[in-house]
Amino acid sequence: MELSSYKSNIFIEQRDKYTESIFNDTLKQLEYFNVLEFISKYAYSELGKNYVLSTLPIDDIDFLNEEHSLIDEMRNIFIRGENIPFDGLTDISHSLFKSNIENAVLNAIEILSILDTIRAFRLIKNFFIEREEVYPLLKELTSFLADNKILEKHINDAIDDSGEVRDNASRELQRIRSDIRYKSQKLRARLQKIVRKVVEQEIVREDFYTIREGRFVLPIKSENKRIIPGIIHGISQTGATVFLEPSEIIEINNELSLLANEELREIHRILSNLTNEIRTNFHSFQNSMEIIKRFDGIYAKAKYSVNYGGIKPKINNENYIYLKDIKHPILLHSGTNPKSVIPLSIEFNSKHRGHLISGPNAGGKTVALKSIGLNILMALSGIFPLGVCITNFRSVFASIGDHQSIEHNLSTFSSQMLQIKNIFDNCSNNSLILIDEICSGTDPQEGAALACGILDSYINMNLFFIATTHQSSLKTYALNRPEIKNASLEFDSSKLKPTYKFLSGIPGNSYAFALSASIGISDLVLERAKSYLGDKQSELENSISILQQYKQEAEQLRNEAEEEKQKFKKLNDEYNKKNSEFKNKRKELLNEAKIEAQQIVSGANSLIESTIREIREEKKKIADIKQDFQQKKDKIIKEVEKINKKDEKIETEVFSTGDTVIMLENNSQGIIIEVDDEDKMALVEFGGFKFRLKLNQIKKTKAEKISKKDLSDYIKYDVKTRIDVRGMRADECIRVIDEFIQDALVNNVQMVTIVHGKGTGALKQAIHEFLKYRHSVKDFRLGELVEGGAGVTVVEV
Repeated sequence: MELSSYKSNIFIEQRDKYTESIFNDTLKQLEYFNVLEFISKYAYSELGKNYVLSTLPIDDIDFLNEEHSLIDEMRNIFIRGENIPFDGLTDISHSLFKSNIENAVLNAIEILSILDTIRAFRLIKNFFIEREEVYPLLKELTSFLADNKILEKHINDAIDDSGEVRDNASRELQRIRSDIRYKSQKLRARLQKIVRKVVEQEIVREDFYTIREGRFVLPIKSENKRIIPGIIHGISQTGATVFLEPSEIIEINNELSLLANEELREIHRILSNLTNEIRTNFHSFQNSMEIIKRFDGIYAKAKYSVNYGGIKPKINNENYIYLKDIKHPILLHSGTNPKSVIPLSIEFNSKHRGHLISGPNAGGKTVALKSIGLNILMALSGIFPLGVCITNFRSVFASIGDHQSIEHNLSTFSSQMLQIKNIFDNCSNNSLILIDEICSGTDPQEGAALACGILDSYINMNLFFIATTHQSSLKTYALNRPEIKNASLEFDSSKLKPTYKFLSGIPGNSYAFALSASIGISDLVLERAKSYLGDKQSELENSISILQQYKQEAEQLRNEAEEEKQKFKKLNDEYNKKNSEFKNKRKELLNEAKIEAQQIVSGANSLIESTIREIREEKKKIADIKQDFQQKKDKIIKEVEKINKKDEKIETEVFSTGDTVIMLENNSQGIIIEVDDEDKMALVEFGGFKFRLKLNQIKKTKAEKISKKDLSDYIKYDVKTRIDVRGMRADECIRVIDEFIQDALVNNVQMVTIVHGKGTGALKQAIHEFLKYRHSVKDFRLGELVEGGAGVTVVEV
């Protein structure tokens, strides 16, 4: 990947775009700037802090992917425990611009700061040159940092660590300071004599001398100021003491003053030369400042991602957003235990472009909305989101919170309508729109109709959107629009507390009556209120509750299945390991048997040869030779028999269909359904579940074979394939259908029909929502005209 050169205005152009009210409002509503402020604290210098604070979403995908890759490399530095040599790095921009002014001279402290910073440039550059193979992108970025050892040496030779110009900065300065030291010593000796003399005469108040206006003086009592000839340079605040320069040291003081002026001129000349040398490197140092600014910003982003579990996002050009296990950054920044923050997963694509989130107050809808917006903005700003994120560039717009204003004559509803109008004026098919409590501040019926119109318009514009609501009519609307998925935040109805788990595909109840009852509203009031609710509303709320219950049960079953899957995988790995060990052992035994056989054959040949030789040479009697031969022959036969026994041990058993076997690992008993002799595999049924196992993973038992007749005894031949649920309530209907599908599954029925009638469509919708999440349902559809049309649903099990 080729690094693009750093552009100092890369975010400035975006900032100009975002200065428009609508963009700034969105970033403020999502608390984006609070996240930047928090991340900037991880920067080493003000340069990096400013880089982070100026970060804004950008549509340059190449730059974003480059930034993310640089952060990923920087993360590895923290993980490996290495330290970047930042020491001495400061913002020297002001000093650099000052040095570039004609006849300007930097002071020693300013030059010393530049020395520390350019030394940091060199050390950082060398740090990555030495680690080029590990951090190639960071090495390429820092390869453009200035490296000027000559200037470093010149500054080091001229200025010490305390910011003072060294005596040996030049020969002239060394001579001047040597003369100053000599003259000062001579002057002090002369003053000591004068002090001793005037002390004896009690002319002075104390036996010491001091310096006023750069000249050595004596503190003389006011009444004695005319006794000693000299020049008065000052009077104490009380007027009791005058500071007098005796006449006999005036000449030496004058010489010291001249030397001091010469020293200042020489120091100015030295600093001027160093300033000129810095000026010649102005552009190099200025570019290095821009590079180190970005580098330090990347350092802050990487450190933040390590501390809070950021994950490298994928930015592409596909019309797709996928977020998995994302968390709200502000919640984590506040010190909340990360384990207690419930992650959220959501997906947008061309088929499902919108999500309608419903549920009770304080259930987490707004937090979910902000989590989604913030994590996408972070990914599009070159910051690792706190979870998996795949997205293309999206201009994000939000309308969150109550923006009513007496000053601007705006109510809650009108302020939201104004924001939505501004969003319509600025959005495109590459937008993501987030609206909290859409059209909630007006008449519920009119507000719901207006919300449907707004969401219809978003669908027609092919953009992505999320809206939150409490209105039941909008939940029904979403059920009838394939582009919109209902969603909710889980609520524990028994404890009346939110769990904050995001449930995609399931609308949520507001639990207004339950929450009101828990607060203490009287039962009489609640009963009267329920009488105004209507049967359809009650049925919808009950259906939603049932769906949520089934969703939770399905989730639990899925987790249990995943656990079982992991256990089986572990067992399978152990089986493969043992099988491999068995094969290796078998091979080893065969090799040993071959070696022993070769030894026996060799021994037999030797026996024959020695017997023939003895017969020819007639060393023994024929009878003796015969007897010896027979003994050795018997010994060889015994060895052969031992090898045959070993071979018998490693022969595998012969299996056939219907054999009762046990699994070697856990002694589970099953029946062989099918044997594949070519692949040495068998299909075995254990308690109704079929597994394909290698033959060396099972062994026969003494149990009798189970005939096919025995197996068929469990099958029902009178199972129903059609059920009529018309007239049932949603909760009763779902339970009946669940048992009906279970019977079909057990009896190997592949297609069943559910008769629900047409009516208002609420019962059909509840059934369809249930079928979506029934793990044993492969597909379902409305019936054809001959099957019953829209009044029936055909289910493929």
